Amino acid sequence: MELEQCWMRYLKAEKLMEHGYWPEAHQLYGEVLDNLPNHIHQALENEHIKPCQFSCLLLGLRDATVAQSEILNQMGQQQRAFTTLNQSYALLQFISLETSDLVQRTMTLIDNKSEDILRHMGAFCHAQRDAQWMLKYEHIQKAHHHFAKLRVTADPHHATHLLN
Repeated sequence: MELEQCWMRYLKAEKLMEHGYWPEAHQLYGEVLDNLPNHIHQALENEHIKPCQFSCLLLGLRDATVAQSEILNQMGQQQRAFTTLNQSYALLQFISLETSDLVQRTMTLIDNKSEDILRHMGAFCHAQRDAQWMLKYEHIQKAHHHFAKLRVTADPHHATHLLN
């Protein structure tokens, strides 16, 4: 699906959500989330993409993810709701390890949206009132900590210089 089509489906899904047409919004958000990660990866490889354009893609990913997970949760599909959040969160975490100029220039937004999705996962897991969900969330928190360490290690400003 072309980026423009993807974006139009996203906008239509937002409107449908506002008017309470959840099943239709669910279908459109599903199509958006099936395609938007590919557009994000293509943007990372495109040297002509501007940070503001990339930021729009990331904001769309976050908003579509949260909306879709809320719909799935309302439909009683908790595992799919969690998976939706987790997949987008993981994508943002892996993007944050990239060393491209585009990623560096949008790192604050990447961090903010990643943290935002992490908070949604935490609220979701707490709302389930089940030890298994809390254990899943605990594992994700640990992974979050490890990704933060990886980013510091990969950051050239924090590189360790070896002396012979």
